[in-house]
Amino acid sequence: MKQTGSKRHIFSVTTRKKCLRTACLFFLVAVFLSVCMLKSERMERTFMRKTIMITAHRGASYGTPENTRASIDLAIAEQADYVEIDVRMTADKVPVLMHDRALFRTTGVVNDIDKVTYEEVSYYDAGAGYAKEFVGEQVPSLQEVLEEYGGKIKFNIELKEEENRELAESVVALIERYGLEERCVVTSAFYEQLEYVKKENKSIRTGYILSLVYGEIFHCDAADFFSIKWNYITEQLVKGAHKRGKEVHAWTVNKKHEIKQMQELNVDNIITDKPAYVREVIQ
Repeated sequence: MKQTGSKRHIFSVTTRKKCLRTACLFFLVAVFLSVCMLKSERMERTFMRKTIMITAHRGASYGTPENTRASIDLAIAEQADYVEIDVRMTADKVPVLMHDRALFRTTGVVNDIDKVTYEEVSYYDAGAGYAKEFVGEQVPSLQEVLEEYGGKIKFNIELKEEENRELAESVVALIERYGLEERCVVTSAFYEQLEYVKKENKSIRTGYILSLVYGEIFHCDAADFFSIKWNYITEQLVKGAHKRGKEVHAWTVNKKHEIKQMQELNVDNIITDKPAYVREVIQ
């Protein structure tokens, strides 16, 4: 009886040791698989980061006067994928590159863009107030810009005027004239403008500009993507947009921690004043 009890005791100890070794093995395998999954996820994120497009905001506007040929030239030199330009109409209905309705900030002229003709605007200096080397930079028309640069870089054309169907129609007509439907996207903070664009030409991609995000935005059928202020972009928002086949573009991203954060969130396009710097950081 004592011998049997001893054997049972030895068997029990041996069994416990085997169970412990098995448990340790399972634990190590679980840890190994977790590490592999993390590495795989990081590799996937790294791969996806390479696909982020870069858009030069108002041209490469950190070193040139905004919305000018000089800013577009610098955007091309810094290998931006897109150049974002702002468009408004003059009194004689010519779309020109201008962010503000008031001309004073960029040209020093005390007037509004919709109160002067294009001939008058063409004499204004959009570079003198920025730096001496840019004296003589003109306010270009959209037609001039698309004709000169349409084959050199892609365009993000922002419509700055609310409920002005003529602006949307004129922009679409110019895109079609130069056959740039695949090289231009049209964006606006005014959703009606996107609807006007889609009614004119459904093949032109459109983006809805949002300063902040609240409520349901994915029902916006006239928008192919969302252009959102960077600090309002969340992982849930990006995943929700991607699930519905829509892109997320982040604006205006200039600092390293902002760029890294947008990388981690897997946005599709970074809009920046500093295209070369953003490319350096994401690579």
